[in-house]
Amino acid sequence: MTLCLAAICEANTETPKIVLCADCERSADAVGSSEIEDKIGFVRPGWAALLAGTINRSDDLLRVYSRYFNRSAISVDPHNLLTHLRRPAAMQRKILVDEYLLHTLSFDYNYLKRNAKNLPENVVLQQIESISRIKLDASLIIAGFLKEPCYDTGTSEIKGFLGVVDEVADQHGVRDQVVLEDEFAAIGSASATALSTLYRREQSSTDSMMRTVYVLYEANRLSENIPGVGKTRININILDVDGKLTVTSDAGYDKLNELYDHFGPKPMNDLKKDWFALDAAFFEEPKKPKPSEAGQSQS
Repeated sequence: MTLCLAAICEANTETPKIVLCADCERSADAVGSSEIEDKIGFVRPGWAALLAGTINRSDDLLRVYSRYFNRSAISVDPHNLLTHLRRPAAMQRKILVDEYLLHTLSFDYNYLKRNAKNLPENVVLQQIESISRIKLDASLIIAGFLKEPCYDTGTSEIKGFLGVVDEVADQHGVRDQVVLEDEFAAIGSASATALSTLYRREQSSTDSMMRTVYVLYEANRLSENIPGVGKTRININILDVDGKLTVTSDAGYDKLNELYDHFGPKPMNDLKKDWFALDAAFFEEPKKPKPSEAGQSQS
């Protein structure tokens, strides 16, 4: 897996920007891993994407999104954005379902639907259950900008968005989901750990760019011990409204390291031992346990 983070920021900039952060871990089961992977691509001009999950599956999903959004007939606005973001994910899942059925039974899903009544019931039920377990095995954060109308002024302004394609767990099990975020997002094996950092730092789309860059950097550093997250290389890019990516320089990473040394957590072994000296005043006298009803004597 991996860790990819994105956050929108506005303060101290003429237009909104989106900070994109990802590790460079690339691994294969029973083979090994290395930190050589560039996990950023483009869905359409000006819309960047961060990739997580199985390498081949995430690449396939990105290609489906790219083909869909680069069709001339696609017109996207804030009102239909989520609908359009959901369609490529559904298209990719249908491709995976057809691949499974063709490999297993030599026919696709459309054939199964048309001929369900003519097939043995147990075969149909078994295949429907198997199909329900097929997942994308890939996650994306799609970052971009759209003009949104300001109804109180009659004008429009450019706003950033984050479309998240990821797996979620609920009472029905694990399923794929596509949602929109307007503050920050995370995908990958360490997404929960990273999101807790962003919430603790109260990350907001109104924060400054440099503060946002640091908070995402800190979230990545604090997630390094999660399996599948790279430890030596982090890529941080800034997406502008014109679609250009600004890459963080060596001087920028040096500054982030300096900030992390100052604001990040410190090893407890280096702290003064007398800070943890025990004092009886810190705790009240222990309460004696009350006898249970079963333990009370009968009169």
